[in-house]
Amino acid sequence: MRTSTILSSLFVAAMAVGCSGVKRDAETYRADTRSLLETKNSAVKACYDQQLVDDQSVSGEVLVRFKVEKKTGRLFEVAVDPAGTQAPESLQNCIVRAIDGLVLDPVDRREGVASYKYTFKANPPQQL
Repeated sequence: MRTSTILSSLFVAAMAVGCSGVKRDAETYRADTRSLLETKNSAVKACYDQQLVDDQSVSGEVLVRFKVEKKTGRLFEVAVDPAGTQAPESLQNCIVRAIDGLVLDPVDRREGVASYKYTFKANPPQQL
């Protein structure tokens, strides 16, 4: 009887080691994903700055939707949601390229589905 208890304990310990990743609650998943996206803020700003070269009054929102792969933590199927987007297509495409392929670390045991909204507002011209 004692041997089976030890073997059962070893089996449970081996299974725990074999399952990698964490299991975040919804709020932690949201915060960690936001932090990951914020690592690309300078790239997203560069996208917007490029738009301002062509049009100094460009503003609007870009709503991106994506999934987080549970085995790797990689963002995939990153796409703009046209229903929540009112920004030029070139800005949308630039943002998708900037965040596609980011990796959430540590990975989560569950696949995530998320959205994130970027809001851009041009500064009014200063009068001298």
